[in-house]
Amino acid sequence: MKNMSKEAIEAVVNDIAVRRALVYQNHEAFCRIYLQRHITHEFAWFHKEMFRITEEYQHKLSVFMAFRGSGKSTILNLSNALWSILGKHQKKLILIVSKTRLQSQSHFDNIKQELEENELLKNDLGPFQASKEDFGAYTIEIPKYGAKIMCIGAMQNIRGLKYRNHRPDLIICDDIEDMNSFNDRNDIEKMYNWFMGELWSIGDEKTNIVVLGNLLHRSSIVISLHKAIRKKQMPGIFKAYPLLDDCNRILWTARYPTIESIKEIERGLPKPRMYEMYTVFAREYLLDMSSVRIDEEMEEKFKMPITLGGNRAEDFEITVPRWGFGTIFHFPEQEELIYNLEDDEGYPRIEMFKQLQEKYIEKDRKIHPELYFNEPTTKKQETYGFNDYPDRPSRYLI
Repeated sequence: MKNMSKEAIEAVVNDIAVRRALVYQNHEAFCRIYLQRHITHEFAWFHKEMFRITEEYQHKLSVFMAFRGSGKSTILNLSNALWSILGKHQKKLILIVSKTRLQSQSHFDNIKQELEENELLKNDLGPFQASKEDFGAYTIEIPKYGAKIMCIGAMQNIRGLKYRNHRPDLIICDDIEDMNSFNDRNDIEKMYNWFMGELWSIGDEKTNIVVLGNLLHRSSIVISLHKAIRKKQMPGIFKAYPLLDDCNRILWTARYPTIESIKEIERGLPKPRMYEMYTVFAREYLLDMSSVRIDEEMEEKFKMPITLGGNRAEDFEITVPRWGFGTIFHFPEQEELIYNLEDDEGYPRIEMFKQLQEKYIEKDRKIHPELYFNEPTTKKQETYGFNDYPDRPSRYLI
């Protein structure tokens, strides 16, 4: 959908028939018309991709990982929940899941505020009834559409949950984990089992599940889903949107139009302490919590300056999230490559290194076939640290 001028938006808003016909089919139009006060900067290409995915729902599971402040909750939670009722999906029971009841109340308050104070939305969606269920869920009923929105905390017993004769047909998981979720291995297992056991099976074949969050830990539910989708063990789609792509191009130039605006973010974040493996900026903005040490000659990204990105997905190269741990040794003079990663799935470019290693082995077979199966001689190994972009503090290995 092309950018709409204020005059065009006003014309649509003033014509109820045109407005309803437009927003029924188009999620972006719904967000622009009804939730205009939440739009502080023009949408980037990845926002439009979010809108398209929620319009089509070609997969039961849609997982989104995006940098802090990317607008993912506004589009995929607030706007998506309301549009899914008013728009073509005509959802009847929407479940919004958060880490805590306090977060659930926050989502509930945000939706309730829109329905109470947004006159245009209230006239089209209202009337509604807000209440708190006995088991702690915050609920909003919209009788005009025979629909209900429930906001709950994770790990609650939701088996058999229904509204009238409807099972949950849209489940939105918005930050169902935080940094304290990974202190105990049992807690990690409990969250995974709850998601797969109760939440995944609570709906039916028409239920859509949307999971959104940030990069918190390599054992997070988002990473587990990413691996399962990548290995085709689960039907779904995974999208990751870092603030900077592999070539240090800015994804959202409307909000961050200069190099200085990027560096200003990092200056406002806690500084890395000695021996920390990654920074808050790397994890929550670059979606990179790896501590992979690598020869600078092999990783061109970290020599590139920050530049403004384009307006299409094709203008960017994105291979995140990263969470690999280990070291890659490169000996150009001996044409040898050695890598030792604790989780090479968390370092997307490991395939490139494996291909290089195969080439070295193939050459070595031809040059020294009689020595190929002998024990390799010990060689001095040197590695070099690297920066995420120029002027960044280096990462450290424990």
